[in-house]
Amino acid sequence: MKENEDRRSADFNVRVRVMERVWEELRKIEREAEHIHSETLKKSEELIAIAKKDAEKLLSVSKKHTEAEANKLLNKSLREAANERAAALEKNEKTIKELRTTVKKCLDKAVNTVFDAVLGAIKV
Repeated sequence: MKENEDRRSADFNVRVRVMERVWEELRKIEREAEHIHSETLKKSEELIAIAKKDAEKLLSVSKKHTEAEANKLLNKSLREAANERAAALEKNEKTIKELRTTVKKCLDKAVNTVFDAVLGAIKV
């Protein structure tokens, strides 16, 4: 009987040591999991910061590109407006010249008509 008890006690002690090793291994795994979790949080914060910086750079580049395109469009519109203005001014100057020529002819004709009327009335 004593032999049985000793064997049981030895088996129990072996089981306790095994359970202690299992418990220590579980604690080690838990610490590793906590470390992995902590590193993952740290890396995710770093990635978020990098993503924010990249987004800011992209917005800045996009804004500069948009401003450059807007300036190109504005300059193109200003050139087109200047060309249209110059064409309209040239056309108006041509019209004015034609009207002056027409007015001069009409004035000459009117003056001649008045002279003819005055001279015809005075004819002696």
